[in-house]
Amino acid sequence: MTENFLINMAKESHKRFQDAAGNLTERDLRSLCESMENPEPLNLPSNDFHIITEIKKQSPSMGRLAPESFDVKQQAMSYIAGGASLLSVLTEPSRFLGGLEDLQLVANLEHSIPVIRKDFLVHPYQVSEARHHGANGVLIILAILDEGQIRAMIQRALDHGMFVLLEAFTKKELHLATNMLNVFADNSEQLLVGVNCRDLNTLEVNFSNFEKLAADLPNRAMCVAESGVYSLDDLQRVIEMGFGSALIGTALMQSNDPTTKLHEMKHFARKAMVARQ
Repeated sequence: MTENFLINMAKESHKRFQDAAGNLTERDLRSLCESMENPEPLNLPSNDFHIITEIKKQSPSMGRLAPESFDVKQQAMSYIAGGASLLSVLTEPSRFLGGLEDLQLVANLEHSIPVIRKDFLVHPYQVSEARHHGANGVLIILAILDEGQIRAMIQRALDHGMFVLLEAFTKKELHLATNMLNVFADNSEQLLVGVNCRDLNTLEVNFSNFEKLAADLPNRAMCVAESGVYSLDDLQRVIEMGFGSALIGTALMQSNDPTTKLHEMKHFARKAMVARQ
């Protein structure tokens, strides 16, 4: 895997944006979004631990995670039954085998929970695109954007009534995410702050990145531990560091019974939260 993975993903995302905008103008897309009802505001009580589950058919570092017969709806329903708070859907097509149609399928479920579009988004157009396909929120990877782009994308999400998960890998990026809480103070409850322990340049997972950045976690936002959480021991450690949520993809995608595994994780996490308090 090249060390330019993140840069390449951003370039491919920009090309997909240009192609999409050539078929549907940004003005028309925004008009379509404005005709939709805004989603309910995000509500994640701070006295509970929240697990964000993920639909991820393939991982660049681990290969295929789902068989050809994989049923997106069934997997989403298993997560909902297991007590997931949010559901992340990969829409990147080349390395993760995702698509906007997967997002739409999950968003259309009758008993769905808030859904996040997870991708390498580089333009506000793609935020509107996510809303048009039913997303309640979007992931924004701070490493591939400048501050002006970040502000514009957050504002677009808020315009659509969406929430944003701001993903940081370094202390500098975490401080930038914290600053965005100040910039958008009137809507800061719609901003989640995530720390990724996977280096998206090399794709290596280093759990110690959580520990390195734990002291800088903002105390006025829901903080999400992203990647690297596979076991109950991993959950225990991130809870003790002060995270209120974890995004779990591979461990659940590889499980033969994701509902039971998620129930177990939720039960354990809630007990650990009580012990921490």
